Amino acid sequence: MRRLKAAKRREQLLSVATKVFARFGYEAATTHAIAEAAGITEPILYRHFKSKQDLFIAITKQMSQQTLDHWRELIGRAGEASEKVRLIAREFPEHLRRLADAYRVIHGALATARDRRVQAVLREHYLQIEEFFVSIVREGQASGVFRKDMDPQVPAWELINLGIGYAMVVLNLSKFERFSVPDAVEFVLKGMKG
Repeated sequence: MRRLKAAKRREQLLSVATKVFARFGYEAATTHAIAEAAGITEPILYRHFKSKQDLFIAITKQMSQQTLDHWRELIGRAGEASEKVRLIAREFPEHLRRLADAYRVIHGALATARDRRVQAVLREHYLQIEEFFVSIVREGQASGVFRKDMDPQVPAWELINLGIGYAMVVLNLSKFERFSVPDAVEFVLKGMKG
C-alpha cells in the first residue's frame, strides 16, 4: 500500500468513490468497497472522510464547482445572453462525457437517495445551477433579447431539465444520442425571445 500525502489521498479517494458510486449507486455503495477499490483500509478512508455521506457531498460540491467554473469560462467572452446559452448547449455533450461518472452519481442519487444530507447537497447543487441560468435570463431580459414578462426561473428550469433528461438517457443507454442539445435549446430560446 503506497503512502500518499493527505491532499493526494483525498483526491484519490474522491476519484475512486465517484467510480464506485457510479457503478453501484449511492445507496448500494459501501465504504468498504470504496476503501478496497482505493487499496486502503476503512480506517484510512475515515481519516479523510467521516462517512459515505461526506464522500458524496464532496463529490457533488466538486462537480458543481467544476461545472460552474467551466461554464463561466466558456461564456466569459460571449456577447448576448442567448449566445451564452448556445455555447453551453454546444459544449454540454462533451462536458457530460468528461464528468460522466460524477453525473451518474448525482443523477442516480437524485432518483434514489433518501438521506437528508445527500438531498440537501443535491438541492444546493441545483440551486446554484438555477442561479447561474436565472442570471443569464435576467441579463437577456435587461438587454431586450428575452421577454420581460416571464419569470426567469421558468426558462432556467427548462434548461436544467433538458440537461438532466439528456444526461440520464445518454449516460444510461449507450449510443442513444437521438437529439441535438443545441437544437433543443434553440426551441427553448424561441419561447424566450423578446
